[in-house]
Amino acid sequence: MFEQSASSQAFPPAAAEVSTPPRDRPAPQRDPFIEHYFKRIDPKVAASFTPEQCAAIKNMFGARGVAKHAVELRRSLPIGRRRYYLVLLLGRERRGFDRLFSEGAVSGPFTFFGYAITAALWLIPAGLLAVVLQALL
Repeated sequence: MFEQSASSQAFPPAAAEVSTPPRDRPAPQRDPFIEHYFKRIDPKVAASFTPEQCAAIKNMFGARGVAKHAVELRRSLPIGRRRYYLVLLLGRERRGFDRLFSEGAVSGPFTFFGYAITAALWLIPAGLLAVVLQALL
């Protein structure tokens, strides 16, 4: 009634059955996204994933990749008997205003606070420079 063909194509080939690519074709490039997530698991387990499985994992995580920031500071601080972490990320904002607003990242007080920090970051060095120049002259 129901017949299944005994095809060897139903499962991915075992590691011993996989042949090396011919020398006229370049080897496939390593995917940095997959390498980032696979570096925390056993290399034997990571090698057992097929390209289709790797693509599915990449699709599941949204293929966001590893973000690069202009300033990326990650530290673990011992305070008393516990450890706390500090993360400072600085970079250009790539999200649109609509997305920022829908996520609640943009609001009146927060925007004012951001402008105050920006002004302080510009005024503090300018004030220090003025004091140094006045001392020299």
